[in-house]
Amino acid sequence: MEFVDVLITTEEDTRVVFGIGEATDNYEHLDAEPYDDVARSLEKQFGFSAVAITLRENPLVWLNSWSAIVAAEGEIYRAPRYEVEVVDRIGAGDAFSGGLIVSRLENHDWEEAVRFATAASALKHTIPGDFCLVTSGEVEQLMRGASLRVSR
Repeated sequence: MEFVDVLITTEEDTRVVFGIGEATDNYEHLDAEPYDDVARSLEKQFGFSAVAITLRENPLVWLNSWSAIVAAEGEIYRAPRYEVEVVDRIGAGDAFSGGLIVSRLENHDWEEAVRFATAASALKHTIPGDFCLVTSGEVEQLMRGASLRVSR
């Protein structure tokens, strides 16, 4: 961890890997607020410049709620929650990571970056396979309120 600047993780892995957070067997509803403290705790414990945590609720295998938070610069930044009809979950975390990285490389602030990353990964849920085959324009369109439904 001493060589990590930005930690990107899941709500489950904060508990399993780091031992921080509440144990739960119920992922039908996930309260995001406790993860503010989890992110801040990890940020402080390891000296990360930022901690991003993806938050998944899965009341049904094919229907998930997807969101994320970032703790950075003394603030918590929240992405909107997307209701996704899951075609394939594999690669959604990679899409989130890639979206966060590209957004920061384009000099967007943390709030914009977590919003972009979460939208990109929400779109990935609708694509079979483990690659997020979307354009920045499609991600930005979703961020402006477009539907996750197929658009032709």
